Amino acid sequence: MFEYFPSNAGWTLSVACCLSMGGEISEVHEACKPLVPLAEAPLPVANEAWFQSWMSVAERVAAQGNEMFAKGWEFSAGARYYRAAQYGFIAERHAGWKDPRKLMAYRKASALFEKGVQLLGHRTERIEIPFEGATLTGYLRLPDGPGPFPTVIHYNGFDGIKELQYGFAGDEAVRRGIAVLFIDQEGTGESARLHHTTKPVASEKCASAFVDRLEQHPAVDSDRIGVIGCSNGGYDAPRAAIYEPRLKLCVSFGAFYDSECLRAKFEDLIDHPDSPRRGLDFADQMTSVMGKADLREAWHDFQKRSLEGHLAGLKVPYLVVHGENDRLVPLAFAERCVAEAINSPRAELKVFSIAEGSTEHCGIDLVASHSQYIYDWVAENFGGRVRAS
Repeated sequence: MFEYFPSNAGWTLSVACCLSMGGEISEVHEACKPLVPLAEAPLPVANEAWFQSWMSVAERVAAQGNEMFAKGWEFSAGARYYRAAQYGFIAERHAGWKDPRKLMAYRKASALFEKGVQLLGHRTERIEIPFEGATLTGYLRLPDGPGPFPTVIHYNGFDGIKELQYGFAGDEAVRRGIAVLFIDQEGTGESARLHHTTKPVASEKCASAFVDRLEQHPAVDSDRIGVIGCSNGGYDAPRAAIYEPRLKLCVSFGAFYDSECLRAKFEDLIDHPDSPRRGLDFADQMTSVMGKADLREAWHDFQKRSLEGHLAGLKVPYLVVHGENDRLVPLAFAERCVAEAINSPRAELKVFSIAEGSTEHCGIDLVASHSQYIYDWVAENFGGRVRAS
């Protein structure tokens, strides 16, 4: 894996995310180069510098987009707005949840993202649904043609946002004739930042609400709706497919059976809150997305998100994709998910080897390989395309 910051895994992961979302390497380097001496600095100092540097690049690229737009060159403007949005999202990713600039940066990046995909000509619609007193949001990306299309709902991971997943997989999906609804489920992205939702145990409730909306869409084949989940969303997706019978297919990548792989990290954070940290502020993230002031209480509630005892209820085709060198979620979790899906008509495990690449968490070292494999499998099961003609 390309490790820009070998001593700061959290920063390295964000760099890999940005490149996979469509960032240009020279612009990414512009943001990262001044940060190298700060990779091991105290977390508040390091992440303040991270925010400033990435926002500077985001604003410069957005200004280029404005220049192109003023000329009437909308494709060029759209490409720059799209990249500027991704740099803004990467900036706010490491900002503290109590920092008002986090929300400011998120709003700016969201506006640029929407402007970018529109000018680039993507068939993308914003979806908003009322849900338990709040609002859940997503982007429905449609292939070319009249449809109706097989469709999947795409869940985020622990600290994911719908725009990140859009960058990972949107092109691969529509190329195969698959529509995708990239969502911010509870406790993620816009739903957490603007509507203060928190992560639930029963992720199927959210899925059901989105299926209700998709069934009303004329471009969606209501008999071919599935669900995909990335990382911690690899819990949400099978849980949804087990308890929402209208979902006809399921994929987990970075398979998240339960939270045991994070136990040591969070117990250390609870017992030694003042120890030096790098990268993402996991304590701040956990308390914020679980809606708790106390980390111990937040961690206790998060541990309830487990697939133990549930997977036998999965009765649809199920694919688990995992990297051999996943350093966050062990391969044994992926193997256990498939082994316990005893009533699935087609439960499969694809492990990307170190020789192949795409072998880190969620394949972030070569995320296109994960996305291509997943959407070929979805197309094969749902009647999409696996070739150009």
